Amino acid sequence: MLLEAFASPCGHTRAEHAWTDRTGWSRCLHTRVGDKRHYRRMLVRKHAEMRNSDDFVESKHCSNKNDKSSDAWQTCKRRDALAGGTMLVVCTSGQHTRDSRYPCSPWNHDGIAVASELATEWSVTDGDSELLIRNDGTINLSGPYPSEWKQKLSLKLPDQALVGPARGFTGPPGALDGVALSVEWPGGIQLHVWRASTMHSRCLEDKFSTWAYGIDQGYLLEFVLQKESLRKQSCVCGAEIALELCDGIHWFGGAHMLRQLWPLERAQWEIGPLYPFDHGPNGLGSVVGCHWVSSTGSVVMVDPRTPLLHFGLNSPTTSQNGRSPRYFGVGVQHLAQPILPLIDPAQGTHVFKHGGDGLMHIQARSSWEDKNVLHPWQNFDFAEIPSDEICSSRTGNRPGDCAVLRLALAATGDARNATVTALRSLRCPGQPPLSILLERSIWTTWATSHADVTQSEVLALSRNILKYGFRPGVLEIDDRWQARYGDLKFDHEKFSDPKQMVKDLHDLGFLVTLWVMPFFQEGSEAYREASERGYLVKGGPPPTAIQEISVGGVGQRLGSTVKVLVDEYDWPPGHWEGGGRGGKLRSGQFRWWGTQPVGALDLTNNAAIDWFVARLKRFQDNFGIDGFKFDAGEPCFLPKGAVTSRPLHYPGEYTQLWVKQVASQFPVSEVRSAYSTTEYSGLIRMGDRDTVWGLDNGLQSLIPALLTSSVLGYPFCLPDMIGGNAYWGQYPDTELMVRWAQVSVMMPAVQWSIPPWDISDIALKACLAAERAREEVLLPRLPALARMASQTLVPICRPLWWLDPTDEETFAIDDQFLIGDDVIVAPVVQEGARWRKVYLPKGEWTQWGIDSRVNINGTGRSYHRHFYTNADMIFIGPCWIVVDAPIERLPIFMKSDDSSLLTVGTAG
Repeated sequence: MLLEAFASPCGHTRAEHAWTDRTGWSRCLHTRVGDKRHYRRMLVRKHAEMRNSDDFVESKHCSNKNDKSSDAWQTCKRRDALAGGTMLVVCTSGQHTRDSRYPCSPWNHDGIAVASELATEWSVTDGDSELLIRNDGTINLSGPYPSEWKQKLSLKLPDQALVGPARGFTGPPGALDGVALSVEWPGGIQLHVWRASTMHSRCLEDKFSTWAYGIDQGYLLEFVLQKESLRKQSCVCGAEIALELCDGIHWFGGAHMLRQLWPLERAQWEIGPLYPFDHGPNGLGSVVGCHWVSSTGSVVMVDPRTPLLHFGLNSPTTSQNGRSPRYFGVGVQHLAQPILPLIDPAQGTHVFKHGGDGLMHIQARSSWEDKNVLHPWQNFDFAEIPSDEICSSRTGNRPGDCAVLRLALAATGDARNATVTALRSLRCPGQPPLSILLERSIWTTWATSHADVTQSEVLALSRNILKYGFRPGVLEIDDRWQARYGDLKFDHEKFSDPKQMVKDLHDLGFLVTLWVMPFFQEGSEAYREASERGYLVKGGPPPTAIQEISVGGVGQRLGSTVKVLVDEYDWPPGHWEGGGRGGKLRSGQFRWWGTQPVGALDLTNNAAIDWFVARLKRFQDNFGIDGFKFDAGEPCFLPKGAVTSRPLHYPGEYTQLWVKQVASQFPVSEVRSAYSTTEYSGLIRMGDRDTVWGLDNGLQSLIPALLTSSVLGYPFCLPDMIGGNAYWGQYPDTELMVRWAQVSVMMPAVQWSIPPWDISDIALKACLAAERAREEVLLPRLPALARMASQTLVPICRPLWWLDPTDEETFAIDDQFLIGDDVIVAPVVQEGARWRKVYLPKGEWTQWGIDSRVNINGTGRSYHRHFYTNADMIFIGPCWIVVDAPIERLPIFMKSDDSSLLTVGTAG
């Protein structure tokens, strides 16, 4: 066997160790090329003197290609890999013909492969990092430091891949697509690797540059799996790359969840579809990202355009059985759904030894079919039509014949660098939301009026806001201001003179916004017009009521039965006319949280978007409305058998169209759904919160959701209304109301609905104090932070590890956050607590406070306030301290420049 290596401009040569067995297959071949000054020829000769008659290969290093002196031979001891930029030519007798197991192998007409085609492992380097790939599908990603922890990954290979060895190939110099390494397994299973530093290549623009261009050193992976190879496979359902989770390594990012956990590995995130949901079957929420970062600096990004993208993290080792699957439900159905994801029972000990599987699963499936998870996209005709641009691979496979998963990986050293790297790949808004959306509070009618809002209630709320000492901001009129959904007409029975109402609100200093969504109620004029024009999503035959209540396990069947009855009879009674009659659906209709049968706007139809936006703007001009709250937009709200004007190639595309083509047309706006829409310059709202304390969609979930938004590139986060939504008979007491306000007021925007004056005098005074604290601490810093966030996506509210990403103590803290780099907010989120532990990272810190004893005069426009900092005590971090936190106090710490220091607290 003759092996030749040619040094490239990218490497240095080190030929180390090649084994062959008696069949002629090389178990391991490694060449690392680096000394570009030399042309190196390595002559490899076989020896059969090894124990057990194993073949042994020696390699020769020569700086002169004519030098074949015997003293130049050397035996190498390590296995290694194919380095970036190296071209190997391997000529092996008896193997000069194409092997049928490798239908796409790039052999030339002489049977010579350009690569180390029969090696057991290969490596590619980019900058100071290395990606090592083995023929069993395992992968190691390592950074610049030898002692640094290596991120372990693995390809999930079907059985067909094991019938023969893998082959690795590098493209010839100047190859059009610039691939650094291709590894192929039997059955047409391929992994292609590019260096991120070659992102500028035109051929990579469609594949990676739209979503991973911020990685300047790292790796771009394309895993292609022939669907034919998945036949009779019970454990492989598509192209999957799994990352190993380890104790002490923490992960951040992903998505908003019903039970929001920080860091992510605390959860058992069950494998399911990765697209925006309103209460998804595995707990997934409305804000979904496609990247994850680790405390050791690993960056993992997946192409958001992947048609059948699935994700799971530390999934339970015992999955749901087909008799009781996870499912998607709406409205009253939520009462029968569990709060997900589950919390790993071993959190805080050995995280992955109980319950969870210790893996991050990223999948491009071949089908939506899943007996354990039921969701709407399993019922859509276009749901598995791939895009040529998205699914085409470098070897020319037809899109419908393969599953394609594209990832970007990088090793950046720490969590802050990893987050900045990921954020650089996302589009920026360019400008922040209008200043009033950040500087003044939003007041909404939802939690107190729900669907029964009236003009008199709106005006009474506005007057009380001023009477009790709050400043005017944005007053949002929520659900059921319309007679019928979609008509954009005030219900004349509830709003006798809406123009005068809007004028009165403006005179009081309020902006006025209205709640809208992309749904049209049957019987409305808009429904009829949109249907005639072809602007609604069409559907197939709808399910009958019997079919609906016969699907899934006991919980799903019970929830579906109640939902059908509620929709038919608009129960509980007392709602205004226009509800109900939704028990039986027609083609193109679907269930939502209301009780009326509705159809959805076809956002793939440009004419439909133009029509919808023009109607909103015309209505806005007629009544003087300042903007809109754009609700819904998740792709789960589509009819069974949905048919759109053009196919949606991936679910999140519907959300993108709603945000980019509709909401972005209005400067005063907010949305609740997000999917690769970081360029939107409005507010991104958290999902509806229940009026409870816990992580199960209550108060304690707010800071984890805020920090997740920050990592995902949504710095203009609007927390849900203070005190929650008052669903299911819930209502906050004084303590919950005050603590909720203290958490919310230090976030980029703040939203009220339940009036604090309706709770108690103590609640009112403490909530006013929280608003004053916002004015004194956050607002002076907000313009500069918002401007930076709009241009870079660097968050306004940051995880504690942002200050010192090497401080391991900060990684798991989920009840504190930073404002910029000089303020730490540490609210109390435990019921009954009147003190708390606070962690202070490195630096010098003083405590800031406000006296909540506020005097309100008759107009509510003047008050007496006292702010203080305890300048006598400066804390030197890193340290833990214990602070008093009576109900009226919000613990806040500010960086100090004082040189006289008093060391307090316990380090570490």
